[in-house]
Amino acid sequence: MKPIKELSIDSLLYDTWLIVVELRRGVPAQQGAALYQRCLQQVSNTQSRLTEAGYSAESIEHITYAQCALLDETVLGRRKQDEGYDTWIQTPLQTHFFNTLQAGELLYERMRQVLHEPASDPAVLTCFYRVLRLGFEGVYHGQTQQQPREQLMKILSERVTAYNIALQPPLLMEARPRRQHRLFQSAFFWLCLTLFVLAGGWWMLHLQLQSLLTALLSGGVE
Repeated sequence: MKPIKELSIDSLLYDTWLIVVELRRGVPAQQGAALYQRCLQQVSNTQSRLTEAGYSAESIEHITYAQCALLDETVLGRRKQDEGYDTWIQTPLQTHFFNTLQAGELLYERMRQVLHEPASDPAVLTCFYRVLRLGFEGVYHGQTQQQPREQLMKILSERVTAYNIALQPPLLMEARPRRQHRLFQSAFFWLCLTLFVLAGGWWMLHLQLQSLLTALLSGGVE
């Protein structure tokens, strides 16, 4: 069944992709409960948006299952046991939404099933490919021979469109004319300057993560 309104999976799951890149690059998940609730909301939002757009129940399940599997593996597969790990291990997202703990195996079964369908949903194929590009390994984790996974990735890559989400530019403060010299002696001025520098640093990091995300999903980084 063709959806009433086609959505960009990369736009829909952009926040999830970015969280995965951050965590895989070593950003700690100290506020585990907040991160868990944020990701929980992202999956719920994915379900709602796809339902409103008219996607089939099967496609919605495939996409959200892949989203849960990627987030679960990313958080729980890190070599650190922080608050994020402690929160996640109690109820992984796949357990909350699908009552399963076998996503490492079942997601690959879903991929093979969809690839054998006569008219596979492009949104599902795109989601599956992006999840693999972002490092999901499942049952192949730690194995030297990952040929089945790599073969799936190759097949999917030939059936999806390229990642084309543009980098989001930082918000620039409006330039203002110079005022009296005593402005530089104002505590308020220095507070604003400090906040501006911190915001600038945050945006630089944000843009670096976006660039890395683009490279990963475009095949430029392994």
